[in-house]
Amino acid sequence: MKSHDFAKHLIMMAKVLKSGPNVELEDVDVSTLSPTASDKATVRPEDMPQALGMLVGLNNVPKQQWIDLIDEYGFDIEIRPRDANRDIYGKLLKYLSNNPVERLRLTAKKGKPVASASSELAEALTILLK
Repeated sequence: MKSHDFAKHLIMMAKVLKSGPNVELEDVDVSTLSPTASDKATVRPEDMPQALGMLVGLNNVPKQQWIDLIDEYGFDIEIRPRDANRDIYGKLLKYLSNNPVERLRLTAKKGKPVASASSELAEALTILLK
């Protein structure tokens, strides 16, 4: 992970922590913390075509690869056998959108050298979530 990426994550974490109650660190319940609407990631207009292209490309990722990614990161997402690829993808995006701490965990793990299909998928999601 590059220093500027790390700095972005620290800033986001600071905003998330400031939005919660002022308690001792060991008493922080990260499941109750969430960023305000203004803290959520936005895409610059000039990056919109590339971001949409990535979204279309992610739609072609096999269902099992999405399931592997969810399992690898331990995301609390219910996957039913009849869920289509787009259903799983949508659930994952919604989960990451509603859980800023999990987004941080996804991007933090990005720098660790793991050669797997799910790590490549995590890399693509990380780029979109910036």
